[in-house]
Amino acid sequence: MLIQGGLVYTNGAFVERDIETEGGVIRSLGTGLEGDDVFDARGFVVVPGFVNAHTHLSMSLLRGAGDDMPLHSWLNDRIWPLEASLSYEDCYWGSLFGIVEMLKTGTTCFNDMYFHMDATIRAVKEAGIRAAITHAVIDLGDEKKAQTELQESSRIHRMCRNEKRISYMMGPHAPYTCSEAFLLQIKEYARAHGIKTHIHLSETRKEVEDMEQEHSMTPAGYLDSLSFLDEETICAHGVHLTPEDIKLLSSRGCSIVHCPQSNLKLSSGIAPLPQMRDASINIALGTDGAASNNSLSMIQETKCMALIHKLQGATEVPASTAFSIATRGGGKALGLPVGELAPGYNADMAFIDASHFSMRPSHSLISNLVYSLQEEAIRHVMVDGTFVLRDRELTMVDEKSITEKASEHANALVELIG
Repeated sequence: MLIQGGLVYTNGAFVERDIETEGGVIRSLGTGLEGDDVFDARGFVVVPGFVNAHTHLSMSLLRGAGDDMPLHSWLNDRIWPLEASLSYEDCYWGSLFGIVEMLKTGTTCFNDMYFHMDATIRAVKEAGIRAAITHAVIDLGDEKKAQTELQESSRIHRMCRNEKRISYMMGPHAPYTCSEAFLLQIKEYARAHGIKTHIHLSETRKEVEDMEQEHSMTPAGYLDSLSFLDEETICAHGVHLTPEDIKLLSSRGCSIVHCPQSNLKLSSGIAPLPQMRDASINIALGTDGAASNNSLSMIQETKCMALIHKLQGATEVPASTAFSIATRGGGKALGLPVGELAPGYNADMAFIDASHFSMRPSHSLISNLVYSLQEEAIRHVMVDGTFVLRDRELTMVDEKSITEKASEHANALVELIG
């Protein structure tokens, strides 16, 4: 396909370019290109799709089911009891429901850590989005449970092989929910199979204090004592990283996924993003789950990130940096050729109506993308060279039926535990 005449954001600048795609990959960018299958992109700002680098997709069913609580109370008293009742069908419809929201807000790739991931794989394949899949594992020191979880991880991993739009990662929930032996087994499996590891890290002050009391180390220091941290490790949150932790994660080449809205809503704190950037750590952006955000919109997440760090200084996270973190940073963290519009990258992009009020006036388009963009301005979304959203309508799945079924499952789930 030839995408012709759009104002394309590439290499940090907006330029009028044609984009040639073949087999779901960008082959070239140029002017005056010709082809048989042409899409007229005149009047559109064409940008790489957002990369939601940390979420729990099926938690879309739990939006509003446990608000205004700190993380550990939220987990123990509300979320974990609800999750104990989750079925395959719940997670299938919850995944589709979350994908609807992501596609309509310009996200083309996401990194999911949850349960019943075979249901999520099915939803991803049907909706046409790109995903990194992680079966979340917890053993709490139970060796039998650890082996069961490893077997399930291996099963889901096998399901992802040879899937063009789906990759797999190992997913230990956190240092405080996984035993030392289990963490070592997980990392051994990941390294043996050449896949990444995705883990929550230093999300709350309590997590850090408990780890220091038990092991006389921070969570990051504890993981490093197990030789767990490396370039293939993605750490979600990092709210309470110490300066020493930041130096350590930088030296090990880890990526950190910033989840500002969830961290604010759960009163966990604000991650030291400027200090991470100063240490040359790759930063990605994630929404976390819709039960703690309560949105999966990377438009909202990107603006929140850019604004909250202005508490430390007006130039700490400028618009161009924020957009890069929300796209390019996610692609780098996931190890996927996404988040940029350049030859060799996947043809994953969003088409924004340049005449929409949220994109006007056009003094600074990058400013508009971060500070004023409204989701209605995103007219089309392409994943792997195929339009999955056209004129605000999903092309692969039916939004109305998904919303209805997801609502049914959500209501039944919450009623089950009262």
